[in-house]
Amino acid sequence: MTASTPSTTADRRPSATPDGARRLFAIAVGITVLFIFLQSLTAGEFITEGLPNGAREVWTDVHGLLAYPIMVFALLAAIVAFARLNARGTAIMAGLLFVGAVVQWLLGHAITTLHMDWVTPFHVVLAFVIYGLAVWLSVRSAALRRR
Repeated sequence: MTASTPSTTADRRPSATPDGARRLFAIAVGITVLFIFLQSLTAGEFITEGLPNGAREVWTDVHGLLAYPIMVFALLAAIVAFARLNARGTAIMAGLLFVGAVVQWLLGHAITTLHMDWVTPFHVVLAFVIYGLAVWLSVRSAALRRR
């Protein structure tokens, strides 16, 4: 190798992050994405026109209950990312996903409990942001697992 040829050994070095941490992060993100998807399906049910109030309340309750595992697994992903992964950007995004999930939960309670319907557009927009973060983290966790 000559002095003008850049070394590629840095690209081939194994990651300093333990496999267990990358796997746990991928699992936590995957479960978070699953619950986000399920929650989005339930949102479509209770906004349907002509739905009886009893059914609407059931779907609203299911939608709200799905927020808890989202927050728990997003928190787990953020903790693993900050504590064990050598990927600061990924850790920050995982932290943002957790914070976004908590804010989303608070907005949902403002809508249902406090009857603050005016926050609904913010709730919906934040849902799309959370979806985007979750998909990005899912792709990122797959990339980390391939290191």
